[in-house]
Amino acid sequence: MADAKIAMSRALGAAFLNHQVEQLEKSIGNAHGPSSRNWRERTSKYDSGNNSNSNHPTTKRVPKAVNKKRDGEYQLLSKDRDSPKPDQGSKRRSHESKEKDADIVILDASVLVHALNYLKKWCKQGREEVVIVPLEALNTLDLLKKGTNSLAQRARAASRILEAQVGNNPRIRVQRDEAFVPWNSIDFQLDPDSSDTKVATQTTPSPEWVRRTICCARWEVEHASSASTAGPKPKVVLAVCTAAMGSPLNSIMKLPDADANMTALLTPVPLPAPAHHAHSNKHEPRTMGSHVSHWAVKAGITIMDVKPAPPPSQSTPKSNGSIGYSGHPRSSSEEDRPKRIISNKGGRRPPTTESDKLKGGLVERSPAVLAMMEMVQRPDSKAVRVLARGEKLDPDT
Repeated sequence: MADAKIAMSRALGAAFLNHQVEQLEKSIGNAHGPSSRNWRERTSKYDSGNNSNSNHPTTKRVPKAVNKKRDGEYQLLSKDRDSPKPDQGSKRRSHESKEKDADIVILDASVLVHALNYLKKWCKQGREEVVIVPLEALNTLDLLKKGTNSLAQRARAASRILEAQVGNNPRIRVQRDEAFVPWNSIDFQLDPDSSDTKVATQTTPSPEWVRRTICCARWEVEHASSASTAGPKPKVVLAVCTAAMGSPLNSIMKLPDADANMTALLTPVPLPAPAHHAHSNKHEPRTMGSHVSHWAVKAGITIMDVKPAPPPSQSTPKSNGSIGYSGHPRSSSEEDRPKRIISNKGGRRPPTTESDKLKGGLVERSPAVLAMMEMVQRPDSKAVRVLARGEKLDPDT
């Protein structure tokens, strides 16, 4: 008797669940339209072949629609396959991937700051360049990435890319501690103006960060040539960016050419310094690339002068030319700043009549205050003096 009750309760429970499932399916089908029916009919063709419990008798129409869709997709795919444009793009990409700028590329800090797109290109899969990042370039990024100006933002972007690539990409390497050549052991080429190379190198000033970069690049040149004695000599270049755009130090600051008579007209009072010097970083000369390029040529290192990346304002021009009301081009911070929408909803409106002048404001004034304001606004009214706390009003006044 107990077993019969248990079996009966199980049967009733299963029937109740089936009924609930059918109700849910009907409600979903009515809410979404015929799309749910097509979805269920598409899944029914993947069954094992037992269609006795199927609730939809129109399952035979689905393969035709699916076949038509597949035929249409196949026609589109065949048309795209016959078109020559994707083939040309793939050939161009394969041709670019096969082209190699150099076997070993030593990066200067100017490339990391002003031409970061070259580092992104060399980091792509399929490239063959081995990129060496000197320790002095990393030190320069650490000195520049503090602040909110554009130079600090570029330095932080370069640091993020290097952190993501070094260790994961075997071709992107950092200079080792012992990978340098002493500055005094480098044989500098003879300048046409100077008679002795050593005298020229001693008299010409060279910053310490320039020397460390040149010593790292010279070590890579010597060890790359000594490692490949049997095969062809690898091409080792030092990538620099000498034409940095948007840098205030890149512009030549000088007075216009004048005769001796014109110099007397110049006032002895010094002119004010340009505005950009107040916001410039003292470590910005490290990103110019001209110092490193000058000494690399003397050290016999091949130079690859890359083009700077265009600023964001020029790469994505606006429809109005990104020109403000003053006629000057807008900066990137002004373009990203949301525009202020002026509306009179919920705000103060300018008073139009006298009654509006008295009633304008967020706080409703009492009639006594309004009467006092009318008395004050009259031309023949006397001055109103506000009493301090504890002060008494004299009866004569």
